[in-house]
Amino acid sequence: MTSTILFLSAGALTALAAIMIWKDALRCPEKRFQASTPGVAGLVTLSMLLTVWAMHLIESVTANGINFTLATGVALATLIVQAIYVFGIMRHGIQGLGLFLLPSTALPLLMTPFLPEAHAPNWIHTSSLLETGHLLISLIAYAVLTLATVHAVMHIMLDRALKKKRLSPMIQALPSLFDIERYMIAQIKAATLLIGLSIVSGLSWQWMAYQHFALLNHKVLLALFSFGVLVLLLIKRRQAGWPTRVVSRVTLTAYILLLLAYFGVKLIESWLH
Repeated sequence: MTSTILFLSAGALTALAAIMIWKDALRCPEKRFQASTPGVAGLVTLSMLLTVWAMHLIESVTANGINFTLATGVALATLIVQAIYVFGIMRHGIQGLGLFLLPSTALPLLMTPFLPEAHAPNWIHTSSLLETGHLLISLIAYAVLTLATVHAVMHIMLDRALKKKRLSPMIQALPSLFDIERYMIAQIKAATLLIGLSIVSGLSWQWMAYQHFALLNHKVLLALFSFGVLVLLLIKRRQAGWPTRVVSRVTLTAYILLLLAYFGVKLIESWLH
């Protein structure tokens, strides 16, 4: 019960930070390039601390390894995304990113206590450093690709608004197209590298533990598809000069594949059973 309250409180704090940024953006869209208010960073940091406390209470780390329940996986992925975001707003003042990132991280935290089999300690139980490292690399890759996807959504919205010449206060609060593109491409490159490392470490762990590769496993296949889409994106971007609007849509495709690989299929299986 206490972990449920902590997850809900963390989600509520993140939602409050999102409301603060939205109100500020709608009231003063010309402040889009200024650093986010300290209150937002403080609320998100407090949300992160509550998430860590909740994960501790559901015994994510034991003497025998790490228990990754569905709740732990979602919460840890959200925690990594928020950590990168807090670093970004304190280092680079990326205020417009919070318009979409904060609501998208508040929702998983609010839903975490109600996920099917969320607190059952039998989803994934790590027993080696290689397996634990693989899972952590995978979640960091997911977090970085989440940031790239948020930038992709912002780019699509801003590009359409500029073409239609309809600059609402929300659109004016977004970073410039140049900044969005620069951050997105950098994050896509980092996510591609991390997903590649995740696949290699995962296959290495499977070989060490079972002496075979589970290539037909849905998680591996979907991760490979996502990795292939990102590699193709970077190659076409470099060789054929794909426009950023195409890059944004391809990034969304890669993210959906990775989301299904990490959480989607497991969530469906939990519901069915």
